[in-house]
Amino acid sequence: MTQEEFTIEASIIRAKSVAIAERFGYLQDDAEDIAQDVMLKLWCLHESINDVPHLKASVTITTRRVCIDRWRTTHCLTVLDESMPAVDEDTQRDHLEYAELEQWMNEQINLLPSTSGIVLRMRQLEQRELSEIADILGIRQTSVSTLLSRARNELFNKLKRRKNNE
Repeated sequence: MTQEEFTIEASIIRAKSVAIAERFGYLQDDAEDIAQDVMLKLWCLHESINDVPHLKASVTITTRRVCIDRWRTTHCLTVLDESMPAVDEDTQRDHLEYAELEQWMNEQINLLPSTSGIVLRMRQLEQRELSEIADILGIRQTSVSTLLSRARNELFNKLKRRKNNE
């Protein structure tokens, strides 16, 4: 698909992307952000898209995946926040406990197998998209998801064992 063809279809597919994101339950502003992400992703792929029906199908699939990725990111961060102890910065003891826990978590991340640790750092700390991580590492996106899931599960299990031992 040429740049001109993509530009002509852009307003239609953007509106479709916003509508899909809103059906996923996102507010108007968030839906606009998602549509913007989708448009950027599709712009990068516009030369490999053959025709308008292929573009419209790509919008639906890409929007759905971006919505799911955003939900997973916010949900995972919420779960991690709930599992972390509340920190009262006024007391030195709480501050030291939190610093010790943060150091322990960094050590555990460093002990993960190299690829799993890299994927976890890129996704959680650098907030990169799965497709971006896959491109950087030269692996499939499904492999990135699998590595990320394994790394998170391993850290979560270590955290539970640590908490039970205290």
